[in-house]
Amino acid sequence: MDILWWEKTVEYFFVQKYVDIKTFVAPLDGNHENVGDAIFSNESMWILIEFKRDKKSISDELGKFINFAEAKEALESEGAHHLIIYGESESADFYLKCQQYFSGLPILLEDALKSGIEKDLFVKYLQKLIEYKKQSQGGSGGYGFVAGVSNDGTVTRCMKLSEFAEALHLEKILKQKLQQRPQQSSYSRPRMGR
Repeated sequence: MDILWWEKTVEYFFVQKYVDIKTFVAPLDGNHENVGDAIFSNESMWILIEFKRDKKSISDELGKFINFAEAKEALESEGAHHLIIYGESESADFYLKCQQYFSGLPILLEDALKSGIEKDLFVKYLQKLIEYKKQSQGGSGGYGFVAGVSNDGTVTRCMKLSEFAEALHLEKILKQKLQQRPQQSSYSRPRMGR
């Protein structure tokens, strides 16, 4: 029997299997200005995840960049915490596979959750990444799933990139960068990863 699944299936399966609900802190709603950076004090590392339905869907990521080859050259060496997680099935079994975003190197999911970087470096990476992205309908938030990870590799927070940016007051900065950047309509489409 073949299994039918979607990108959201991959995301929910990840949360169900790898997020410790006992320590989980959901994204905040409402006035983030009252809370500030304190909401991030329990996480020591941060990872950025792009969920894809299957391995074939990974090539969709190329279209999110002005020039993927330039982005890869600039960010691959510092992007071990930027991941793609996708679903695969064999017979009636469904499982998740993981790879680094730019290099395409496969990683065990358990190891990937330990590949996070501290918040300040994570924010700097996001600022660089957004320079290479095309503008999305959601500004900076059209892409990515941010996970906060504790010292022991436990996922304790999950949110959209836009929620992360808003909570750290980065939304205005990221939107300004997008508006200041010249828009290019053509881009290279090199093969992504393996």
